[in-house]
Amino acid sequence: MNERPLVEQLGSRDESPARRYRRIFVGSDSLADLIRYELVAGLFGPMPGAAGYWLRARAYRALLASLGRGSAFGCGIALRSPGRIAIGDRVMIDDLAVLDAKGERSRIRLGNDILIGRNTILSCNDAVIEMDDLISIGPFCFFASKGGIRLGSGVSIGSGTHLMAGGHVSEDPDAPVLTQGRTALGIAVEDNVWIGSGVKVLDGVTIGRGSIVSAGSIVSKDVPEYSIVMGNPARVIGKRK
Repeated sequence: MNERPLVEQLGSRDESPARRYRRIFVGSDSLADLIRYELVAGLFGPMPGAAGYWLRARAYRALLASLGRGSAFGCGIALRSPGRIAIGDRVMIDDLAVLDAKGERSRIRLGNDILIGRNTILSCNDAVIEMDDLISIGPFCFFASKGGIRLGSGVSIGSGTHLMAGGHVSEDPDAPVLTQGRTALGIAVEDNVWIGSGVKVLDGVTIGRGSIVSAGSIVSKDVPEYSIVMGNPARVIGKRK
């Protein structure tokens, strides 16, 4: 496990660029895994049209930890460390999405009947992103997981929403924030939650079951069950029960 900031890892001279590529993108030091990754991602990843959808739904089984029935992958999707990514049945991942499971402890697990919108990024940093069933995530969302992100069933998330499950230590004003360590509490979104477009959910937050988060809100503390919240910082403006 490498605890250095990613920006330092990318510029490190401790390992060759080829090994760094295998560790971050392939998720394995195996030459066979590298060849398989390059062939499958390079040949089928950018392929347009119906043929691309049909071939990716079959070829990506060779890369992923598991892949259920009826799932589909758009054009130009980036899979990083795909051997740590498990996908259930009837999952649709739209064009140009990123599923990044870098780090030895990272895992991405998607349940059944899930839509991941175009240009959405699921990014792990030695942490997990887990989703249950029946979930819709709009385009241009960003999930950054250092402390873990878990979504229950029946969750709807609007476009441009960010879930930021991690932070930085900043006690020393004279040192770069990147070098001062990380905080990581995690984010939990319980069942049947609706999060509007452009919401920012910060580390350590739990959004209770059946709640609604209004568009553009910044959620910095827990949301009680069946609440309607709005604002910056988000506050309860109503109850659904």
